[in-house]
Amino acid sequence: MKFRSWDKWISAITKLGAVGSILFFAIELQQNNKQLEAQARYTQFEIQSYDANRVVFNNTDLAGILLKDRNQKPLSELENFILRRYNTQFIRNWEFEFMEKQRGLLDSNLSTARWAQNLMRNPSRLDVWHATSAIWQDPFRLALNTALENESLN
Repeated sequence: MKFRSWDKWISAITKLGAVGSILFFAIELQQNNKQLEAQARYTQFEIQSYDANRVVFNNTDLAGILLKDRNQKPLSELENFILRRYNTQFIRNWEFEFMEKQRGLLDSNLSTARWAQNLMRNPSRLDVWHATSAIWQDPFRLALNTALENESLN
């Protein structure tokens, strides 16, 4: 009789252990999934993006376009197109950094105020920001627009 009682206890403990193992495994999978999502987003970002300085240094045409824009010299239609694409990617890099920081996946010293200052000093980039505002994710768009408003008040 006592042997059957022990069997029941051992069976119950074994079942609890199995359930606990499954729960632990599920939690582990969830954590791994979050990490893989973050890594996939970063990999996608790296593919879509590039180091702006390296591109400018390796591409004298782009460097020339940036200098012409900075000196407010007229740009051809092709140069305007290239500059617009460059500025869009520049802002996309900011958006990525901002959203990853919001998700808690990136430790960054990002500053929407600094980005707003950059936009205010760069009219062509500011034009791209206004022309493409609908494509940016809401939290990023709202934060940068607020920073732009604050910057224009200063």
